Amino acid sequence: MSDFKEIQDRVAAVLSADLGGDRAREVGFHMADWSGDLEELHSAWNNLDGLDDEQLSKLIYKFLAHVPNHLAAAKKLIGYGPIEDTFEVGVLEEDDED
Repeated sequence: MSDFKEIQDRVAAVLSADLGGDRAREVGFHMADWSGDLEELHSAWNNLDGLDDEQLSKLIYKFLAHVPNHLAAAKKLIGYGPIEDTFEVGVLEEDDED
């Protein structure tokens, strides 16, 4: 997989005509920052039998804690608006603390 800078630079280059250089670079940051998480998840999906429950659980929590906010920011920055509660699970509401 490409490294952070390579991903950010390529995304910025391809989007700069539409978004301008600074905004395209910011989208590039948000798309590149979670590339390691993507690689780990992809590896896990291809090796489910090689991970114990604790390893897989940690990976899922780590991915979900890091990636969605980057995707939401990139979506907003390219002009597709804010995230939506498409599946009606309360994604925009605080979780109850028990």
